[in-house]
Amino acid sequence: MMRGSRAAEAAALAVPYKFAEAYARRDLQGVLNMFADDRDVVFIGTGGDERRVGIAEVREQIKRNLDQSRALFFRFDWVRASSAGPVAWVAAEGVMQAELAQAELDIPVRFTGVLEVIHGDWLLVQAHLSTPAAGQEAGESFPSSLQVLAEAVQEERPNLETRRGPDGTVTLLFTDIEDSSVLNEKLGDIRWMELLRTHNQIVRSQAARHAGYEVKSYGDGFMFAFRSGREAIRCAIDLQRAIERHNEENPDAPLRIRCGLHAGEMVREDDDFFGRNVVLAARIADWAPPGTIWVSSLLKALTESFGDITFGRGRSVQLKGLSGTQRIYEVTWQESTHPDHEGAPRA
Repeated sequence: MMRGSRAAEAAALAVPYKFAEAYARRDLQGVLNMFADDRDVVFIGTGGDERRVGIAEVREQIKRNLDQSRALFFRFDWVRASSAGPVAWVAAEGVMQAELAQAELDIPVRFTGVLEVIHGDWLLVQAHLSTPAAGQEAGESFPSSLQVLAEAVQEERPNLETRRGPDGTVTLLFTDIEDSSVLNEKLGDIRWMELLRTHNQIVRSQAARHAGYEVKSYGDGFMFAFRSGREAIRCAIDLQRAIERHNEENPDAPLRIRCGLHAGEMVREDDDFFGRNVVLAARIADWAPPGTIWVSSLLKALTESFGDITFGRGRSVQLKGLSGTQRIYEVTWQESTHPDHEGAPRA
């Protein structure tokens, strides 16, 4: 690697901390003073519209970040910098603590910057501030289908008001196939597509039997909405049993699916429903070991009085993209299913 002067690298190393200090003071001009006043300066964030070119657009983005938060604090615990001649660059990782109108969030964050000496000052000509993909497993290059589904639904916000039950809640069911990429490689594209069509038909037919509404599908993942939490769980049970029958009849092409469910109160334009509730249901499914059904503590509380659903002991788990621990419960769907499944879930 080319090495520059220590002074240049010291200036680059200071940038993330100055950036954090200006944001903590909610000093819009202080953040902007770190950028070159140039039409080609670039700032890139996480959002689909957060590619800003020119100092005027950079100002618009920084102002939006401040306007949409009550407080923003950055804590960088990993910073590296280098330089070559009149150019330096810096990369940092840490946590962004955001105080919003409805919640307080601790979000992993990454920052990179390219600096140039302009009139004697080291100024940013390119900066990138974003959050890592919460649904992407360690060792994987792409997020899971369930995470893609959840993010798409958060963005599209389909009208689910007609899916509200008498208690005002909507129950969400997420499903996907375990190790679908491994199956595809093992079977080949033609046999895999045939198996995927069979899987899709089984999933959709069981959802229809239980009055489930297909919100969205992606790859081998599905999201359904139900007016009744009990019907949603019964659907997941019948789905697992239908998959088991398929496997008995097709031992050379077995399927294993996971199911995750959660119920949330649905009101029009509800940010919390399309944020936390959708994410929680998706992450429960993502966590679940193959061949199992897991539900949130709220959904268990809403349905256990019926007496026809057997729950195992609860577990407190850390789910990606959600702060704190979540209490979840396994649903027993066959006699041989131990209610406290000890499989290795995806952490």
